[in-house]
Amino acid sequence: MNEYRFERLNNYNLKDLIYLYKHSFNEITDIHFIEKKYATEAFGLKYTGYIAYSVNNSEPAAYYGVFPIKVKYQNKEYLAAQSGDTMTHPNHRGKGLFITLAKMTYDLSKQEGVSFVFGFPNENSYPGFVKKLDWNHYADINNYKIKTGALPLEKLAKKYSVFKPLHNRIIQKTLKPLITEEVFYNSMEKQGDYGFVIHDSNYRNYKTYYSNYILNLNGVKCWIKIDGRLWVGDIEFCNEKKFKETVNALLLLAKKIHCSTIHFSVFENSLYDKYLSEYAKPYYKNAVGCLNLNPLTNGELYAYQSSDFDTF
Repeated sequence: MNEYRFERLNNYNLKDLIYLYKHSFNEITDIHFIEKKYATEAFGLKYTGYIAYSVNNSEPAAYYGVFPIKVKYQNKEYLAAQSGDTMTHPNHRGKGLFITLAKMTYDLSKQEGVSFVFGFPNENSYPGFVKKLDWNHYADINNYKIKTGALPLEKLAKKYSVFKPLHNRIIQKTLKPLITEEVFYNSMEKQGDYGFVIHDSNYRNYKTYYSNYILNLNGVKCWIKIDGRLWVGDIEFCNEKKFKETVNALLLLAKKIHCSTIHFSVFENSLYDKYLSEYAKPYYKNAVGCLNLNPLTNGELYAYQSSDFDTF
């Protein structure tokens, strides 16, 4: 590792993540987005990660970090952190940077009072997390997709920019009378004996780095994001009858805004997972894993859904 130097993420090197987003994900972003996504100070901790730089030319080579967040289990609050934005520049892959940076980040997290790290590793990162970083894959997220039969204007807008202004106008006009500023509590609190991410006003404000909306649909609040699909982050806890009425209302809404599908990502064997299984079969599973940093807490007791993903 003599060919690299390591810096903790800070106000000055934050801009280097833009370079890594571009070269690692082929994703163009800006400093405003990065600043908002990494502004986790409301939860008590900020900039929990490290950037590796090439000693030869000071090029940002890789980044690994976590997003601190508040969670709750049996009426006790804890500081946890979601693993996110694992990035390595193509010129620096195969050098072991992911493992090195992750271990540095976990040491820092433990020192700063983080109880456990959780995340949803994809097929590429899964072997590293489980085999080399000692994560435990203890559950899955079930992903459901329900077709609406609508003209897929959202797909055209995503593919051809000329359609994007039209689609945005339709979305804003349709959603405006439904949008509410009322934050509602995480439905996972009542779906079983789970720990859960605290969805309070701090969490809602933090999540504005992406455009998403809380809607009131016939008295039931829903948290949604529209990104070429209508992605449901959470539905206010309700019984099966109300849940199905709300899903039907979401299907009608999706048709009006020309989204051809609505998507749900829910914890396996949760109550909402049971309800959704009557609409469709899961088309994909996300692994749910964790690494405990405090022997007095157990990250395997927690359940997650779409609104807990760093991509929501």
